[in-house]
Amino acid sequence: MSNLKISRRYAKAILATAIEMNVADEVAKDLDFIGRTGDSSKDLRAMLRSPIIDVSIKKQVIREIIGTHVHQLTLDFMMLVLDKGRGHLWREIVMEYRALLDDVQNIERVRVTSAVEIDAPTRAQIEQALAGKQKKVIIATYDVDAAILGGAIIRVGDTVTDSSLRHQLVVLKEKLANA
Repeated sequence: MSNLKISRRYAKAILATAIEMNVADEVAKDLDFIGRTGDSSKDLRAMLRSPIIDVSIKKQVIREIIGTHVHQLTLDFMMLVLDKGRGHLWREIVMEYRALLDDVQNIERVRVTSAVEIDAPTRAQIEQALAGKQKKVIIATYDVDAAILGGAIIRVGDTVTDSSLRHQLVVLKEKLANA
């Protein structure tokens, strides 16, 4: 079974329990914390991947690092993941949980890249337009990349709408070269 399928199963399991206990958002924050902690520590990532390090040591380290910072459900879940030998999948489980929770809450995360900073009223218009198309609550992240020259690139899930000036110039160049 692929790591993605395994991660999704674990994420579904904790999400179902978290929803039942009415702590889904708190568990999401906990998993984000675990993700940031893992991302910031090369040693922790190596330990979780290592088949040589005993599970009891891994569990002790995780308890010391996150034990006082997370809900008991999250801690118990991490202990289960380690017991099952899936500690190396922490990053994938965190991402799958966030995606599943977004689905349950009808949220779509969008990334908008523009050549210049977009002001608040324009951001609101973009988000409102996307919400109308997606029929979901939009949570947008905005980036600035002067290299796109003008316009914007909007990423919604796996779909990219590139209306940047740079892209339009590339398309025009190809049309002229093929004419």
